[in-house]
Amino acid sequence: ASLPLLAEIPYGLGGWYVNQLWVGLPWLAAIVLTVTGLITVSAVSMLRQVATSPLGVAQQADPRRTRIIRLVLFVAVLLHLWSSTGGGQLSTRQVLGLLLLFYGAFWLFGPWVVDRLGRLVGRFARGPATLLAGRRLSDDPRGAWRTVSGLVLAGFAAGFFAVSMIGMDGSAHRNQVAVAGAHASEVRALLRDAGVTATVDTVGEDDWDGLLNGTPGVIAHISGGGRARLDTAVTALTPANPARPPFTQDYATAGDRTAIGRFAEVSTATLALSFLVATTSAGLTAAAGVLDRRRIYGRLRLAGTPLKVLDRARVRETVIPMVALAGGTTAIGVYVSYRLNKAVGASINAAGALELAACVAVGALAMFAAIGGSRPLLRRVTEDAARSAD
Repeated sequence: ASLPLLAEIPYGLGGWYVNQLWVGLPWLAAIVLTVTGLITVSAVSMLRQVATSPLGVAQQADPRRTRIIRLVLFVAVLLHLWSSTGGGQLSTRQVLGLLLLFYGAFWLFGPWVVDRLGRLVGRFARGPATLLAGRRLSDDPRGAWRTVSGLVLAGFAAGFFAVSMIGMDGSAHRNQVAVAGAHASEVRALLRDAGVTATVDTVGEDDWDGLLNGTPGVIAHISGGGRARLDTAVTALTPANPARPPFTQDYATAGDRTAIGRFAEVSTATLALSFLVATTSAGLTAAAGVLDRRRIYGRLRLAGTPLKVLDRARVRETVIPMVALAGGTTAIGVYVSYRLNKAVGASINAAGALELAACVAVGALAMFAAIGGSRPLLRRVTEDAARSAD
């Protein structure tokens, strides 16, 4: 139903046709059946705990812990991906296989991180709400990971492309004008007649680092004057080769600017959709958690725990992994992009950074609102604490 709207999203120099976005009935049916099968297997595996250990389920005791083998497997997968992409051209199937392997390893690794994070939070907690949140994260790391997993996977890409300006601002060959197939003497004469001061270099077929990219010609290094002086030089050098007009770095990197800009938009949109899914998941999980733990909440109220402490613990149970994991991967993406931009002499996309910050702020507020929506339910199930505990 949303394909006509999605087709209006521009990419490159044009948009999409609806049939380019439609995967077809066989693929759609296969995806629906696969997701349904995965959900069924997950539900049955959880229900088997009731059959194998009814007493442990009744007591809400789960002796299983996330083991260090998850970290070992994750590192092994990363090393395999590193060696697989080190050389040679990969086919589409190989790329998809490596991506699925990476996401599978990340999904396996996530609960282990949440478990360790919950233990650290519980050990260094200075308040009862934080202590309760840490214990809950350690007791159910898989549930907490499911809520924020989409944000963790989308945060890095969004953080990287949102601030990236690699190949976009022309800093690598700033104040240069390239003329293919021209002679240095003619270029010097044209620039002198136009009153433009410049240093002229002749490049050959072996020079792949300049604007001409292996094409014989001339590079003029314009001295001072900024954009106006560059425009004057381009106009003056047009007669040097009418068949191939002179150009600057802005012209040479136009395709890169378009691609990086679109990648930034798509990454930010993916992060926004991930926040939408995470918000829905957080709201449903918070409401279900209140009902599932109403006996525990009733006992805590009978023990004198204030309602606001229980509510803060619920919120921090989602906020802590969201900030530590999703915020961490987003910050890593921004930092990696910053270092790469600095290495190539490019600047930072300030507008993209502000857009990313706005997306993160709105998404975080939406998640807080979704979790807070079950606050009346918490108050209702703990009104009669004695009956709830029974």
